This record gives sequence, C-alpha cells and structure tokens, in this order.
Amino acid sequence: MSDIIRLLPESLANQIAAGEVVPAPAYLVKELVENSIDAGATQIQIEVIGAGRQAITVTDDGKGMSPTDARMAFERHATSKLQTIEDLQRLSTMGFRGEALAAIAAVCQVELRTRTAEHDVGTELIIEGTKVRSQRPVACSQGTSLKAMNIFYNTPGRRKHLEARKETTELMEIWREFAKVALANPQIAFTLRGAGKYDKILPASSLKERIIDIGGAKLSRALIPVSYESNFCTIRGFIGTPTTSLKQGAQQYLFVNDRFIRHPYFHKAITLAYENFIPAGNQPQYFLYFTIPAENIDVNIHPQKTDVRFLDESTIFPILQSLIRDAFGAHALTPIIDFENASPIEIPAYPGRKDVLPDLDQALSAEAFQQSKGEEEGSTLPSGGGRLGGFRLSTARASIAAKEPEISWDDLGEHFDSMTPTATPQPLFDLPTEEPQGRGIRLSQAASLRTRPTLPTSIMLYQSRYVITTLGDALAFIDLTRAVLRVTYEQYRADLSAHSYRLEQPLFPEVLEFSPQELPTALLMMEELQHAGFDFGDLGDGHFSIVEAPSFISQDATGFVRLIVADSLDTHREGAEYVQSFLAEAAAESTALQRPLPLDSEGLEQLIRDLFQSSDPYFTPSGKAIITRLTEPMVANFFN
Repeated sequence: MSDIIRLLPESLANQIAAGEVVPAPAYLVKELVENSIDAGATQIQIEVIGAGRQAITVTDDGKGMSPTDARMAFERHATSKLQTIEDLQRLSTMGFRGEALAAIAAVCQVELRTRTAEHDVGTELIIEGTKVRSQRPVACSQGTSLKAMNIFYNTPGRRKHLEARKETTELMEIWREFAKVALANPQIAFTLRGAGKYDKILPASSLKERIIDIGGAKLSRALIPVSYESNFCTIRGFIGTPTTSLKQGAQQYLFVNDRFIRHPYFHKAITLAYENFIPAGNQPQYFLYFTIPAENIDVNIHPQKTDVRFLDESTIFPILQSLIRDAFGAHALTPIIDFENASPIEIPAYPGRKDVLPDLDQALSAEAFQQSKGEEEGSTLPSGGGRLGGFRLSTARASIAAKEPEISWDDLGEHFDSMTPTATPQPLFDLPTEEPQGRGIRLSQAASLRTRPTLPTSIMLYQSRYVITTLGDALAFIDLTRAVLRVTYEQYRADLSAHSYRLEQPLFPEVLEFSPQELPTALLMMEELQHAGFDFGDLGDGHFSIVEAPSFISQDATGFVRLIVADSLDTHREGAEYVQSFLAEAAAESTALQRPLPLDSEGLEQLIRDLFQSSDPYFTPSGKAIITRLTEPMVANFFN
C-alpha cells in the first residue's frame, strides 16, 4: 500500500483557516480592527463598500510595520505577540494566533499601506490569493491602512451564498462587531462609514458616554453603575434599571480584559439577580467589564476568541448576583427589609389618622347601616366585605379586641399623596440631589399595575391615536397602536397553541447560511420551529432552505429564522415557550402595522375589551407601556 498522507498546500490550508477566521465580512472587520488596537492606535476608521462584499478598509494611526514585517505578517502563524509557550498563559493582546491576515489574504484581494515612525517612506503591498503581486515604497502617514476587496472572489460557492444574503443582514452583523470593539475601547476614537444607518463617529470618551453612543440616548438615565474589586477579580460597568428590560433586543455585553466574550454561566447569574424585579420572559440590559489576571483565564479555545474559560467562575457567580442586588438597594429600586432584626419598627406619628375606632357594637351597626343604604341606592359592596374607616370589618374586630388598630398601608400611602399641607414639613430622610427617572414604581402604585383593569364606562378619542378614559380613581391614556399590537400578539399565541393556521411555501425562497458558530443554535431553533409548522431542507455545509412555514410569517420566513437565531445567540434563550413567544411577537409587529386603528365607538370598545382580556394589558410583548395612568395627586400637581 502506497503512502497516502501528505501536507496540504499552503494556499489550501489558508482557505480552510479562512472558514474559521473570516466566515463573513463582519468578522473581517473584527480581525482588522483588533490588529489596529494591538498596534496601539488611538484613531481607527472603517469604510464599508457594498455591505463589505466589495471592499472593507481599516485605517489606523498605530505604530505601523517595516517592509519586512509587512511581508511576514501575511505568512501563516507569523505573529509578534507570542515568543514562547509561557506567553500563551499571560496574553494581553487581542490577537495571537497569526492566522487572521493569512486567512484574509487567502479569500480577498488585499492592498496594504503601512509606515513606522522611524521610516520616512512607507510600504505598499498587493496580495491576491496569498500570492504577493507587488511590493514597493510609497508615501503614507504613520500607521496602517488595509483594504480587503472582493471577499471570496476565488471561492465561487461561498461567494454565491454570500450574495444570496441581504445587504441589511451583512450591515447589521458589521455593526454588531463594531459595537463590541468600540464598547471595549472607549479610549479610542472610531469612525464607521458606508454602513448606511449604522454610520457612526465616536470620539474618545468615558465608558458611560461610549455606552450611550452605542446603546442610544434612552440609556442615559437608565444606567446604574456597579463596581467590585478584589485580589483575583475586578468588575465594573453599568446595568440597566428593571424598567428597561425587554422581551427581545436587550443589549447584553460581557468583557474580560477588554475582550468581548460570551459566557452563559455569568449571564445566568445576572438574570437570577433580576428575577424578582422584571416580568417573566424579559431580559435585562448590562455592560459589564471584568479585569482578571491573564493566567487565570484561557482564551485559546476558538479562533473567534469569544469563548473564555475562567479559573474562578464558581466564585464570581455569587459575586455578580450580590453586586447587582446591592446596586438595586443603593438606588432605591426595591425596599430593604431586615427579617433577622427582631426589634420593633418605630413609625412616626401621623396626625391625619387619629380617628377613634368605635366599639364593636357600634362598628357592627354602622356596617349594617352602610350595607342597607348601599342596597337602597342600587350599589353593591365589594365581595370581600364592607370597609369601615379604611379597615376590613374582620380586621376591625381583631383590632378592637387587641386595642391596637392595624394600619392599611395602601390607604395610608394614598392619603399622603392627596394631602395638601399648610406648612412645609421637615423631610424624614435626606433627599437625593437628582431624582432617578424610570428606576422603579411607587409601592402604592404596584397593586394597581398587578390587577386587571375593569372595562371603562366612557372613552374619548384623541388625535386618532389615543383613548382617554378613567380606570378606578385615575385618569388613563391608552395607546391604540400598542393596544392593537398586544391584541394581535395574543391572537397569534392562541393560534400557535391550537395549531389553527395554514402552512404555505415562501413566495421568494432564499438560502439560509449559518457560520460554524451559529450552526448549533440554528439547528436547535429549527428543531423547535418544526413543531410550529416550519419545514426545512438541508442543503449541506451549513446551508438550508425553507420548504414550508406558517402563512402569517411565510413572506419573510427566511428573515425571521435568521432573526431568531441571532436573538438566541445574544440572549441565550431557547425552548418551545421562547420560540412561540418570539414567533407570535414577530408576526404581530408585522401585522399590527397594517391594521387600521378603530375610530368609531364600537370598534374602540371592542379593542379595549380585547385588550383588558389579554394576559398583560399594560405592556406590549417587548415591554413598552400601553396604558399610562395619572392619579388625582399627579393631576393636582399640574395646577400647583
């Protein structure tokens, strides 16, 4: 038998590596920007042409390369970041494998310009398919500019599937990689051009300013700082208030030593800390940065370097939980009760609650009188029994016997809200200089938000978009667009549970392509989606087609599958409940925008009736408010 094992040609080995390092244009951006960071750049510019398919250029003001280094950089496993095996145990750079530039050159046409501070003239290098076409001196500024053109030009199969993907998908993935690197390095100025709505100019800034620049202005008043420091670990960053949690699309970032990572174990610790503060199914927002000695972590697991092993992760887990809960307490997002303190709580005297309780016989006769009066006027008493002076009758009986009246805290809070003091009282506690916005709700309002509203007797339409009515003793505003979204969502959830919908073939079928990192999650999601009526065809090599899908999502079935896979990767959620909820919400958001809002009284009453019968009439599936209530004290404040 002849020998059959032989070395692969260098060009073929580089193309195999490219499949791991550069599966899409977004990862090309990631690798080039990380090289710029390792080069000590303070300004990095990214220019995208044709959603990254035509060209991606990354320019920095780093230390640059000599002519010899520029040539060597494109050799496989050539790197300046590792010298010995011991260096692998204390990595401080973003890259270290020496594979990225070789892999990029294997599937792109590359044009490199670079110059160091010691040289007056730089170097220009032209490479195609790992072969150097030319190298010559050129005038350029200090730093490096690398332009990667025509990605996968020499691999027709991969190029075909790349072109089958939507440009919006490529740009979104480029933005995600850009955001991760920019959040990890707020001290560096970044510019992203040619990405449409994702174009961004980020000056060097503080961490909070960078988070707001990336995450949006809505986060400016909804971020809680956290900080922890010990010998083996430092944690800093910001977490979102419970009211900023979302059903989907929550911004969740973990970094270790300024490197973005995915860590389901730490994500679980964070979600457990939020468990009693956000609705079931919602996801918190967080931006947390770990600083850990390099020898205590291992980033050499996968070429993408987002999977990291921690030596002390079981110790960090409870620290994360405690850190977040302490932050809630420090910002008055939850009352703190010491159950281990057996001493009685002293409550200051309250002059407005000095009613003298009648004796038991008087209480009973008064109750009977109020009940008979209510019957004569056609009114009915609450099912729980009558109330006397803010107390239930059964409570009054026990209170009279014990000679110690029991206070109704709900009534007390409402009474405080409605008081109009004649003199300015001295505060019992020091008030903060700036009141936190959107960081919780009053305890006196919590009960009303948990109870299901009763159908209002009168409604008024405002600006063809809002309904004004009363709920209990409060004035209420109902957003009709969001109400339609909630009702539509409930209808789809019911249809999915009963499997009462038609199946259709997509009108314009597309090829679904998943990278090696996405494939395990994609297979899991497709398995769950098959229970909802989806049928997939396996084309091999991580490519799939959609043979059939529910009729209400069939027009954009491919986009939906890509979206749910990306969301599952970001949020680490899975399971039948998650898939049904995500599918119903996606379909509802698409359908609700096409449904006209009711403008006649009959249509409005039906919509509100359906809304109040839903599982949560106060919020949309993504957590946006549908109903806003104004209590009498809030209205009174308008008139000072």
